Amino acid sequence: MTTKTWGSRCVGVLALAVCISACDNHDTSHNNKAPSTNAAGLTLLAQNWSDQDREVAWFTSFGSRVMPYSWFLALEQAANQLPFNQVAHMESFGFSMPGASEANPDNVAIGLTKTPERDGHEWIGLGCSGCHSGQVHYRGTRLHIDGGAALIDFQGFEQAAIDALAATLDDSEKLQRFAAKLGLSNIDDLAAELASWTDSLIARQTINRTESDYGYGRLDAFGQIFNAVAVEFLGIDENRRDPNAPVSYPVLWDASHLDLVQWNASAPNAGPGPIVQNATTALAVFGHMDIEKSGNGFGFASNVEVGNLGAIQDAWYQLTAPQWPESILGTIDQTLAAQGRAIYAENCLACHALSDRNDPKRRIKASAVALDVVGTDPAMAENFAHATAKAGAFAGKKLMFIAGPVIEEESPTILLVAHAAMGALLDKPFSALWQGVLSMHSVIEAPVDPLPLYYKARPLSGIWASAPYLHNGSVMSLADLLEQPAQRASRFFVGRVEFDPINVGLSSQVLAPNQVSELNTELHGNSNAGHLFGTALASSDKRALLEYLKTL
Repeated sequence: MTTKTWGSRCVGVLALAVCISACDNHDTSHNNKAPSTNAAGLTLLAQNWSDQDREVAWFTSFGSRVMPYSWFLALEQAANQLPFNQVAHMESFGFSMPGASEANPDNVAIGLTKTPERDGHEWIGLGCSGCHSGQVHYRGTRLHIDGGAALIDFQGFEQAAIDALAATLDDSEKLQRFAAKLGLSNIDDLAAELASWTDSLIARQTINRTESDYGYGRLDAFGQIFNAVAVEFLGIDENRRDPNAPVSYPVLWDASHLDLVQWNASAPNAGPGPIVQNATTALAVFGHMDIEKSGNGFGFASNVEVGNLGAIQDAWYQLTAPQWPESILGTIDQTLAAQGRAIYAENCLACHALSDRNDPKRRIKASAVALDVVGTDPAMAENFAHATAKAGAFAGKKLMFIAGPVIEEESPTILLVAHAAMGALLDKPFSALWQGVLSMHSVIEAPVDPLPLYYKARPLSGIWASAPYLHNGSVMSLADLLEQPAQRASRFFVGRVEFDPINVGLSSQVLAPNQVSELNTELHGNSNAGHLFGTALASSDKRALLEYLKTL
């Protein structure tokens, strides 16, 4: 297969009937607002979103289903009678609680979404903001970073949900209280449905079993979507792979303006590429698909809320990087930053392009740096590039259903994922076509390498707000990143940790012991090696560079 690859073909099918560029008349005045604090105590920065934009991004569902929405509100924690949706309980998994509002009357966490009634229930699930909302804690202020690297404990949240559902089944008094809150009198039918759904969550968790403890702020997203498609949807147990290469949740400002996205630059942004990526995400995050069943089109029946994908993508396209809030984190030394700008141009700019947050139509080209050049932990890139699986029911089908190469009996797993994502979209072809148009923005076109053994170097806009660093979150601060690997912290805590404005990143001060996990860089997938760029600079030059990085 040439480098004019399956990825480029994947996005082409939705563009057959249209070639429309979306107009961008978005009001950029939101960039000039001072930080504000909401009723729940979250300090919000100006990132080119209005309050309405923010709530669309926070609470619009792409179809993820953790459990029925009414169950979530009625559910008790496993070990007590307190609500599962209690603020302190949800914050213990790293979620931010925004307070009740018209769009969120039940005060669910930022990034938890409600799907309209489908299959007899409204559903709560994870949306984009669940994994892409950052937090910075400094001297009692909680900065909420839209599009930032989330610090949620995905495995912990999943386990707690399963435990709470299982405890409700096992404890007759819990079950009675649960039924009463739901207004149901038929306990037997409720228990049967509860057991079935709990079993499905356990089955999903079992498929993704791993000795790798992701902790706060990391997830092996590719590993989990590979297993969802190749094992769960196709029903082939031997396709299971250990999702043992967790990475930090990437920041989303500038992402929609790049030519290629994902840590390994494996997905194109040209044309309707974003809608394919969003459908893939929907399937990965507590998604469901029946490859034996079609709904209204000629694809596969799934939970994907195709009709929401365009609005979601457009919201993220408008988002800008957060600017360093001097009133909170301290004044930037502009003289020192000016010196750092020249150092950046000489040492960093070749890979990390500059991005103008005030240009609403910025077009950015990412740099792909080979593994042997960047020298960082290779596990994620190698797992992706070398993953193959038995195609099962997909074998012999055209990748794009009506076009593209034929899927072989043993295929790269990413091809099977692409076929499944296209199946979800083509099951609602007219909606997918229109949402694809809404998702399109002008970006640089780039071919996708079918064997991407490298990592993407993105613009460093807002880099101050995305600690810990490197793709796997193995370096606690930018100051650490400018040291030789042997001098970098080999163990540190991630989660609710005090921000360090001098070294720019995480400090060693833990703010909530039940909301952190220790990252051990000696474990598989956690290496803090590599990225030696800038490590040979003089101490004064490093300090100037750090000051400049605060300005981005």
